[in-house]
Amino acid sequence: MTILVAVKKNGKVFLGSDRITTFGNEYVTDLVRGSKIIKLKHAYLATSGYSLLDNIIEHLYRANHKMMENTFEDRSKVFSFFLELYNELKKSYTLVEPGKDTFASMYNVFLVVTPTNIYGVSTNLSVSEYPRFAARGAGSDYSVGCLYGLYDVLEDGFELTRMALEAVATSMFIARNPSIFWK
Repeated sequence: MTILVAVKKNGKVFLGSDRITTFGNEYVTDLVRGSKIIKLKHAYLATSGYSLLDNIIEHLYRANHKMMENTFEDRSKVFSFFLELYNELKKSYTLVEPGKDTFASMYNVFLVVTPTNIYGVSTNLSVSEYPRFAARGAGSDYSVGCLYGLYDVLEDGFELTRMALEAVATSMFIARNPSIFWK
């Protein structure tokens, strides 16, 4: 399970995620640097999907790959970053199996935030820009519902982000443990 939430409120952009990492049936929350949010030069990137892709992006960042100079100032720049990433995956990493890749397909989905913008990137690399908030990952419909209901009620963007993450955590707990709530 992964949930990524971004909120733009009062001139600031907030980004949050859960910290659960799964390895088959094993759930881990206490990994060193276990965040699903990666700081880049001009943006923050949150990922949902294979953690291997997080390792690759961090590797490219530390190697000062030219794609890391991207400013993410509009949808076109965000798309350029992910197109370069996709091409680098095919060229230098074993993530994409020869003969099995489809048109620009990645397993992961992303949220990209800058100080002023929120972008969502889908598995087919399509980029969307959001004026107020966005969510990706398991249970994102719960987060979006929470944000639709509270966005105009609460002024604190941090609190909105926290509540949208909690909405998913609570719903997932209920879904996995329904008998607790029926007693």
